[in-house]
Amino acid sequence: MSDATRATVVVPVHGRAGLTKRCLERVLADLPRGCEVVVVDDASLDETPQVLDGFGGKIRVLRLQENGGYGAACNAGAEVAKGEHLVFLNNDTEPEPGWLEALLSHATACPEAWVVGAKLLYPTGAVQHAGVVFGQDGYPHNLYAGFPADHPAVNRVRRLQAVTGACMLVRRDAFERAGGFDRGFHNSMEDVDLCLRIGEAGSEVHYCPSAVVIHLESATRGREEKFERSVSLYRERWRDRVRRDDLATYAEDGLIEVEYPSAHPLRISVSPLLAAIEREDGQEAELEPLLRRQGRRIEDLQRELVRLAAELVDRGAEVKLPSFDREDAVAAIRAQVERAVPEGAKVLLVSRGDSELLRLGNREADHFPAGADGRYLGHHPADDSEAVELLEAERRQGAEYLVLPAAESWWLSHYRRLAARLEEGASAEHHEACTIYRLEPRPALEEARR
Repeated sequence: MSDATRATVVVPVHGRAGLTKRCLERVLADLPRGCEVVVVDDASLDETPQVLDGFGGKIRVLRLQENGGYGAACNAGAEVAKGEHLVFLNNDTEPEPGWLEALLSHATACPEAWVVGAKLLYPTGAVQHAGVVFGQDGYPHNLYAGFPADHPAVNRVRRLQAVTGACMLVRRDAFERAGGFDRGFHNSMEDVDLCLRIGEAGSEVHYCPSAVVIHLESATRGREEKFERSVSLYRERWRDRVRRDDLATYAEDGLIEVEYPSAHPLRISVSPLLAAIEREDGQEAELEPLLRRQGRRIEDLQRELVRLAAELVDRGAEVKLPSFDREDAVAAIRAQVERAVPEGAKVLLVSRGDSELLRLGNREADHFPAGADGRYLGHHPADDSEAVELLEAERRQGAEYLVLPAAESWWLSHYRRLAARLEEGASAEHHEACTIYRLEPRPALEEARR
């Protein structure tokens, strides 16, 4: 192993030459000094060999005669790699500038971290992976999948039990001591198994959010035929042994809060970004099925966009999917409020707890709904009655305006009594990014009713 080689980027590929070409172009455009790229052609049957030849001496190519799957290809690439660090990267990824330097810098700053994972995003900009947690079911789950990429919980450096192999730095010594990827898994859970074995040996696994990679998730390798075998192997080896850390992670990030009164029941608040609530009788609150259906529709649409993007990229097309730019939306809301609401006014925002929305210059801005302490309530109103009561309580406390972002416009169809109350006791200005309601003071509203 050459001391001059900081890292080897190992890219296992099987077909999908267009994806491979696009991935390698982005890797090579931002490859730090002292790093190399090894591409393992896992018996591709398309034009992949010709595409790889086109990169000349910029990459090293290892061609396998038989398709052995992700783990076997990565192991083969590691055997010929020269780097002190092995960086495994799927060919259905598009690394953002600075991704590799961020991983290497984290590994240097945290010598206890023998595995370092990146933040993976869907092409739409939503989170696909911010590390891996283990649920109460004992199985691994991508942390904060579907969250906005700039959410604070997504951007915390943290120690975890596992990260995804779609983009994962592993110190060579740790990889070799662990024996590499277990070939008993096939295109599923090899990465989780490796992380758990390295962690069991006493080393740490970290998540590094400053390393950002776009991921066309699972666009390259079929899983169905051997997926159950991999799940069965995981279940036998790890399910009863892993630390089920999902709830602790959510609580650490403030997405689940528990209040302890002198007697039960406890009060548990859950961010609507994180979960829908089911009652003890198995029924969901009226709002929760709506949120769940909405989330599933978004997930289905996102996956279809990823599938279509992968196909177009593989055919050589330049694809840039629309992203849901939170910063633009926040800026538009802020600009409209600043034009329509005088300084010094007290403003409520239907915010989902996003404090960035509350930065409205010289205006007193609060979350809606909020608890008695003024903090975001942590969930949507349970029903129409609660929504109206919360609004009236804020009106009594001097609230003058209510801002409803366009993304929350469903409130008006779901909380119909609230919509009627606003129509009765507020004047509205409709803008592209939000609707701004001027709330009539309570005495004026009562006088109008007489």
